[in-house]
Amino acid sequence: MTYQKNIKNLVCLQIIPTMGIGGVETGSRDISKYLSKKKIKNYILCEISKNNIRDKSLNIIYLENLKFKNIFDQYKIKIALKKIIYNKGINLVHISSRAPAFFLINFLRNLNITIVTSVHNKYKPGFLLKDWYNGFLLKGNSVIFNSNFVKNSYVNKYSNKNNLFVIPRGIDTDYFQPSSSNKKKDKIKKILLPSRISSWKGHDNLLKFYIKKEFNLKDEFKLVFISSHQSKYEKRIDILIKNLNLTKFVLFEKPTLDIKKLYDDSFIVINCSTRPEGFGRTISESLSMKKPVLAPNIGGTKEQLLKFDKKLLFDVSSYTSFVKSFKYAIDNYANIIQKSRNFVYKNYSSEKMCKKTLEVYLTNFN
Repeated sequence: MTYQKNIKNLVCLQIIPTMGIGGVETGSRDISKYLSKKKIKNYILCEISKNNIRDKSLNIIYLENLKFKNIFDQYKIKIALKKIIYNKGINLVHISSRAPAFFLINFLRNLNITIVTSVHNKYKPGFLLKDWYNGFLLKGNSVIFNSNFVKNSYVNKYSNKNNLFVIPRGIDTDYFQPSSSNKKKDKIKKILLPSRISSWKGHDNLLKFYIKKEFNLKDEFKLVFISSHQSKYEKRIDILIKNLNLTKFVLFEKPTLDIKKLYDDSFIVINCSTRPEGFGRTISESLSMKKPVLAPNIGGTKEQLLKFDKKLLFDVSSYTSFVKSFKYAIDNYANIIQKSRNFVYKNYSSEKMCKKTLEVYLTNFN
């Protein structure tokens, strides 16, 4: 009875810088849709950005010409936020980014708003001021970590651990399921790296592995990257591809919410991140699509694949280790895809993630 009463009273606002295609943004969209399905009023507040992907099924409120990281915008952001809270009847705010946490947590507390924060990565330790800045994301009434790896990176900072929760990122298994259509098998198989191009997602490493003569992937495989060719890292990868004479071996796809087709067209998926991922949702997305996926033996990707098949893990700095895992995936392809989808459904579904997130929300209303 209390549970139902709490659901009825809950009005949630998620705060996130942009609504692009990244894992954090996807999780926010999934939570919003789940809450709406449960008849719970909810909204998302984010900046206007060229990276935003529109979704008419969501109640998104955009900040006009204001940035969460800009100290000079904070007064206007707080005025806008206070107006939203009062007009919409918001009583819980879920923050998933450091800048909004840093500038807004104390302000929200003064408004008697319950705050849930999500930590999605192990942030690099820096000088005292940076660590202080990062620490605001740990100051929610409840703190959600997307993996045990991330939680264990911070748990020693707490004396009271009762408000800490591990909720692995979940994926929509209804959406991420392989196509039932019978397609012609391409002579050239596709290796998909679905992560956005950035300084640490490992696109350059994969390109260097790809040209090694000891295991000539070019005979049978092409690489598929997702890029808008606009950021400095995307342009850097473009130049590297040209310098390595790989232009005809690398296919580009535009950033899209409909990434299922890219998985469907791929033969194998690679996560090549050079530093630990907090979770790495491309692992569960690939397995749900019945695609073998290789990933570094670190962080959240390790946490997922250790449960599934540790031989798909490799040392990100070792070509020998990469080839060993790649050959294993090819030799055991049928067995991997036969069990992969059921594994995701049991462990990493969006439904499971959203249900547990709602339970955390409601613990603050008991």
